[in-house]
Amino acid sequence: MSLLKQWRFVSLAIVAVLVLTALAACGDDDSGGSPTPTGGATTAGGDDMAPADQQKLVTQSGEPQFFDPHRSNFEQDIAIERMLFRGLYRLVSTSSGGAEVEPAYADGEPTVSADGKVFTVKIKSGLTWSDGEPITAEQFADGVKRGCDPAVASPYAYLLQSAAVGGIIGVKGCDEYSAALGTADAPLTPTDAELAALRDAVGAKAIDDTTLEITLVDAKLPSTFEDVFSLWVTFPARMDVIQQFGDQWTDPANIVVNGPFTLTEYVPQDHVTLKPNANYGLDGKAKLQQLTVKFIDDYSVAELAFKNGELDQTRVPDTDVPTLQADSTYADQTLVVGSARITALEMQLTDPVLAKDKVRLALSQAIDRDKLAEVTTSNVGLPAEYWLVKGLPGYQGRDKFKTAIGYNPTAAKQALADAGYADGAGFPELELTVLDTPVRKAQADFLKAAFKDVLNIDIKITAVDAKTRSAAFNSGNFQLFIGGWQLDYPDPENPIIGLFDTGGGNNKYNCSDAGIDAAITAGSKATTLADHIAQFQNAEDLIVTKVCGVAPFLQEGLPYLVSPKMGGVQANGTIDAGQPGNWCAECWYVKKS
Repeated sequence: MSLLKQWRFVSLAIVAVLVLTALAACGDDDSGGSPTPTGGATTAGGDDMAPADQQKLVTQSGEPQFFDPHRSNFEQDIAIERMLFRGLYRLVSTSSGGAEVEPAYADGEPTVSADGKVFTVKIKSGLTWSDGEPITAEQFADGVKRGCDPAVASPYAYLLQSAAVGGIIGVKGCDEYSAALGTADAPLTPTDAELAALRDAVGAKAIDDTTLEITLVDAKLPSTFEDVFSLWVTFPARMDVIQQFGDQWTDPANIVVNGPFTLTEYVPQDHVTLKPNANYGLDGKAKLQQLTVKFIDDYSVAELAFKNGELDQTRVPDTDVPTLQADSTYADQTLVVGSARITALEMQLTDPVLAKDKVRLALSQAIDRDKLAEVTTSNVGLPAEYWLVKGLPGYQGRDKFKTAIGYNPTAAKQALADAGYADGAGFPELELTVLDTPVRKAQADFLKAAFKDVLNIDIKITAVDAKTRSAAFNSGNFQLFIGGWQLDYPDPENPIIGLFDTGGGNNKYNCSDAGIDAAITAGSKATTLADHIAQFQNAEDLIVTKVCGVAPFLQEGLPYLVSPKMGGVQANGTIDAGQPGNWCAECWYVKKS
């Protein structure tokens, strides 16, 4: 049970500890400085807003694997989907550096039955999709059912599943429906009629066009419900469009959206173009007349494009931050934001070598995290042996885990010998999959050198684009992988449930441990805040000390260049956002020259 109302405003520590740059001007200032993110859901362009025909921006991102919110689990997908779709609720940043939930298509907070299991949500009336069709409660019910659909196989289905199978909110019937096709090792072949019956049994139904009823297996707090129903796996589904076009329903010619933008162009390996959804009826209509998102994985290439005037906003290599800050041309355009993102060396436990706990421990103990943060991020990121990020309730910090898994060459050599590979003898070459960016490649090179120097073993580095990387992770087709987790919502259950419970939707490294499963179950059922936090700390203890699929090494800061002409940039807080303020892209605008 999540107890988020008790920590809705997350500590500034997540942001304050990582923000390295003080910027000169606010987002709606026309003095020519760079836009400091500001809290709040919307920032209207005022007297400093350029004419409509100038409202065009070009930003940088990795290429999404999907534009389908029920299939996505990577940041570059989710960023675009938040621009195209909206759910019952949405996360917005707060002035304190955290995040809170506010209604989107929900007409206020839900009403809850006396037993805490039935949530009734009124839908705002008179609103339409981009094609003019009414937005109805039935479509929100369809979105929930699609999130549970075993054929869709959403990696975020666990948010809708119950604690009995490692889930969170526990929509009635979701466990059974999502398991209907079995597993790769034990497939099931239900009939179409049986699948339809399981779908109909999912506890999401429309009472009428503007009333949605969600029935849960166990009682949950309204705050937990609102948090889960602010996330993409609960977005409404237009089943008529999906059934007509199949996997091509998100193509620009076919897609129907209910968010502030619509997708008008997709050029694979190059860019997408978004334009305002003329039928968007919620507050905060898009100010931009065109938003182009260029797919550039290499931040050095993106930085050069920014300097050449081809981009208005981009990530830059961490190691370039000191130079940019010292450059009078770019100092005021350099923005470093804190993040609730932990980065780790992820290890595939189905691999016979990495299945050995002593091998995983040896790899972790061979990593000098302080040196890695200095060399590969110019200390933009914080060295970390922990999984629950700094600033999150339940954070335990480096001192808790340094002795167990931190840098210790002598202990690393002994662990590898205990695994049967003394001084690296007989150890096979492993492949490390990384995103093809300077920072990730630098981190991969650092790890390769560390493993050779400390353990006398070799690894092969394979650098790939964002879409290929996402597909490799989601298929489990990797041995070593630089990945991690960015908080979806500020609760210690979020970076653990679904990632480390046996069979969890995002547990692609195949961690499976009875103690971790027990701690997750206990934390999910806790009735007090203290017990909830303590149980997920227990889970973290086991995850980290057993190196169960992950060896954390960095809590990241995110550096960007942002053009002084760009207004309306919002703080990210703890929201999963790969660009500053992209959770509120409708807030962005172009300032007057």
